[in-house]
Amino acid sequence: MDQQEILKRLSEIKYWYHRIELAPGVVTPGYALEPIWENTRKVRAKLDYQNKTVLDIASFDGMFSFEAERLGASLVVAADCLYKSFSNFLLCREVLGSRAVPYYNISPYTLSERLDVFFEENYESERMNDRRFDIVQHLGLLYHLRDPMLSLSQARSVLKPGGSLLIETDVVLDDNSPSLVFNGLPNKARLRDNYSVWWTPTIACLKEMLDATMFDVVDESVSAIEFQTPSRQSGMVSNADGKAAAVEHGYKMGRCALIAHARERGNSNEKVERELCRTYRNPGLDLARLGWG
Repeated sequence: MDQQEILKRLSEIKYWYHRIELAPGVVTPGYALEPIWENTRKVRAKLDYQNKTVLDIASFDGMFSFEAERLGASLVVAADCLYKSFSNFLLCREVLGSRAVPYYNISPYTLSERLDVFFEENYESERMNDRRFDIVQHLGLLYHLRDPMLSLSQARSVLKPGGSLLIETDVVLDDNSPSLVFNGLPNKARLRDNYSVWWTPTIACLKEMLDATMFDVVDESVSAIEFQTPSRQSGMVSNADGKAAAVEHGYKMGRCALIAHARERGNSNEKVERELCRTYRNPGLDLARLGWG
């Protein structure tokens, strides 16, 4: 595909999130979020992608999927449930000659269940859990979820023991307590003027959430930056009269990226592990997938 054809195809797509270089001088018209992305890349540099299998959750246009492939991943699965970005991903995949596998009908709450064909149709060894991932990328997602712990549990379920979670999220920077702040939508907007932001943890809280989901945080990987998301009218919280709501943040907001490794059962508090296995009240961990059943 020559440059003119790429530009023509780009002009046919109205919405882009990522800025992906498709050819010299040709970049998809996404948001100006380079500080977030560069912070993620700085943390990601501590991981070895060579010959690894990677799951990229909430892939959007696929920027971090394609980058994982360029870093040497042997297989990249791109998952999302935002179907309007599927055509963006396919265009980038075609132009870049990527082999990343898209699953754009999968919620972050149902990774283990919806990827069952990927896990179980394993003709190399015929063992259903051999295809759990070496690396899961959970980027720019946690704060958009009403049930963030469920998503973390699903991410843990699809990782190999010792596998790595690369996570990046909104965080509260000026509080050292293990607190998870509720945005208070639709009337409060304590954190972000964005109707799809539900929760934001402090860094201490994020670490404890991961610990409680059978992850070991790599403390030296933690990198946080102060960042105010560029506002746009469609992302504002509105009152009943349609006017933008007044916002009383009261929090110093930023972003944090870190790496956590999947901890195996038997290396933690026995009572906590038993409680996590009571999936009727702590859903998310797939005990069969983990081999804990």
